[in-house]
This record gives sequence, C-alpha cells and structure tokens, in this order.
Amino acid sequence: MDETVQALVDIVKMESVNDHEAPIADYLAALFAKHGIASKQIEYAPGRTSLVAEIGDGQGPVIGFDGHEDTVALGDPAKWASDALAAEIKDNRLYGRGATDMKSGLLAGAFALIRLHDQNVPLHGTLRFMATVGEEDGHLGAEQLVELGYADEMQSVIVGEPSGADKRLLMQKPIQAMLGVDATVAEKMMAANPTSEQHFIELAHKGSLTFTVRSKGVAAHSSMPEIGQNAIDQLMTYYQKQNAYFDQFKTTVNPVLGATVPVVTLIKGGEQINTVPASAEMGVKIRTIPELRNDRIIADLQAIIDDCNAAGGQLSMDISSSFYPVHTPEEASLVQLAKKVGERVLDQRLPYFGAPGGTDASSYIVKNEQMQIIVFGPGNITAHQVNEYVDLDMYQRFIQIYQEMMTQLLA
Repeated sequence: MDETVQALVDIVKMESVNDHEAPIADYLAALFAKHGIASKQIEYAPGRTSLVAEIGDGQGPVIGFDGHEDTVALGDPAKWASDALAAEIKDNRLYGRGATDMKSGLLAGAFALIRLHDQNVPLHGTLRFMATVGEEDGHLGAEQLVELGYADEMQSVIVGEPSGADKRLLMQKPIQAMLGVDATVAEKMMAANPTSEQHFIELAHKGSLTFTVRSKGVAAHSSMPEIGQNAIDQLMTYYQKQNAYFDQFKTTVNPVLGATVPVVTLIKGGEQINTVPASAEMGVKIRTIPELRNDRIIADLQAIIDDCNAAGGQLSMDISSSFYPVHTPEEASLVQLAKKVGERVLDQRLPYFGAPGGTDASSYIVKNEQMQIIVFGPGNITAHQVNEYVDLDMYQRFIQIYQEMMTQLLA
C-alpha cells in the first residue's frame, strides 16, 4: 500500500476523540523523523499533544499549514456500515471517523511538507506545519500555539479542513443560492467536473462570541417590592439596550458572510413566585463578522453594562468563548494561488464560499488582521456523520495542491 494511504489508514484506526490526541502527534513525529524532519511536541494536558514541524531557510515569510488531530465522538456503532475505526477502503473511499474531518487534510499537509523536504525544493522562508488538539471543543491547541508565539510572524495560513461535497448536490437550490448561480449554471458546473466531488475555496467564516450577563438584586416579599431590587427588571433593561445596539448594525454586512447574528439562547431568574428575584441571567451567542469584531462588541456591551450599573444596577458579563471571524478577499494572493493550482489539479471550477462555522483560523487571525487564510482540503460533508469517508483520489490531489502552493508561496 502507498505510504500516504497506509498512514491515513493507520491514524483513522486511532481513536482521537477529545482527550486522546497524543498518539496522533506521536505518529506524526515518527513519520517526520523517518524523513529526517525535526518536530516539536507541545503538551496541552496529559494525553493531549499538539505538534509543530518547520522546513525552509528562514529567510522570508512564514507560511502556516493547520490541521487538527481530534475528532468528534464515534456515534452509534449500529448505524455504521463498518466499524468507525476500521478504516475500511471500498470503491476508492476510506471510511472511518475522522477520515474527512480531518485526518486526510492533516496528512495531506504533512506529506506535502515531506515531499518538499525529500526533493530538496528550495523554500525561501519558513513552512510551519501545525497539528492541534481540541479543535472540535474550543480550538484548544491553536489557542495554546498562539499564546506560545507560533502565530506571531505568520503571513498566511492554509487550513486543511474538508472543502468538498458530492457534485450532485449542485442541483439542490440551497447550494445554488449559496453560490449565487441558477440551475443552468450549476448543471454546467457538474457536467464539466469529471471527478465525483465539487470543491470550494472557503475564504471566510464567521466568528462566535458566547457570554452570560448576570444581574444581582435584593430579595424581598412580593407584597413589598419597594424594599428589594428586582434582578429581572435590571436584566430586562440591559436586554432592551443590547437589542437596540445590534439593531443599528443591521445594514453592516460582510460581502461573503452577511450580517452579525446575535441570539439570546438562555434566560433564567428568580427563586419563587412570591419573592422579588435576587438574581437573573441570560446567555447570548453571537455569530460575528470582521466589520464588527468580537473585541469591539465586548467593549461596547461592557459600556452598556457600566451605564446600567451607574443607574443603580448590579450587572456583570462573563465571556465563555470568543473566536474571531475570518475573511480573506478573493483578490488576495493566497486565494488566487489556491484557485489557479486547485482548478488545474482538481480539474474543476472552484467557487468561493463563506461558512457560518469556525476553524482554528479564528485563533490565528487575532495576531494579524491582515493574515491571509483559506480553508481548503480533501474531504466532504460527511464530517461528523456515520459512514464518514474521504475520496482517496481527492486526498492524493490535495497533497499535490499543497506541495505546489507551498513551493510558490516560498519561491
């Protein structure tokens, strides 16, 4: 079996649901060492290890490749056609948890780096390969790498997450609407694509901001509310001000991602029906865009809380997660290079795409708003599903795509 396929079989067989990523890092370290490439393992917690490997002469830009080692849970074994960790190959598809999301992308990046090293391709700068833990549960490894300085000098990043779908999905109206094409154009795209999958270049995805606003009051008997302080009333005052704040940005939209989407998802308050509530809280989830980044929203909402507190309230805000939005313009050099190389190697037109969900890129972009980032890799929309698979032909093509892109980025 070809080394690239054998490696993919090997790591799909390894269960790396969150908290179990270390064997993947060990495997990558051994694979790189076999080819004379040094790597560094970075422990996040026991059993959880990210890995960084670099090649190049260091005399130029720093280009990153990102992939994550973890997977979501295996799912109901009764619903899988074969064992989720069997890495069974059938009709040139490799089935198993993580095959698409995203062990194939991770290894495609690794083998691109290996081939560049083995072929002594001159790279004027640094190619930084990053395999992270905990992407599926808060981008834990990427956040740690950022804290350690690995994103400080990066000018562009390729995230090898899956970017494809069965090409027959082009005939579905929601997909056509996403691409801004009609049925006739979609049919022509499908007919012109000789492969089984249609791929996209994801040049943007929304960020997310999750927080809880807590209100503290003073309990009292409901017959004498004047001697208490109603925590729910205070929270509702803030709630109305928050709504007014986001209303003013309804026309502030990103050309790919659209508008900011704020949603109050949880609310609770009070102790019993005949008592003035001494506490109340609401949870908020916001999908963010570059035009209204997380840091600005946090500062503005904190100012509203400060105003409420100055008027007698007792409010506080606790941020539970903050992942920044990403948008690289389509005219950017990284996007145009991916389009040029990808369309030739994949033998298809590559439309641009913006996603509502996020990736490790949300962590890296914090260090440099001008960082160019794309999400582009083998795999498809079977991610997180039973019978997840990757097309092995696409896997091989992406190794070539990454190799060519990395060569040109560091020429």
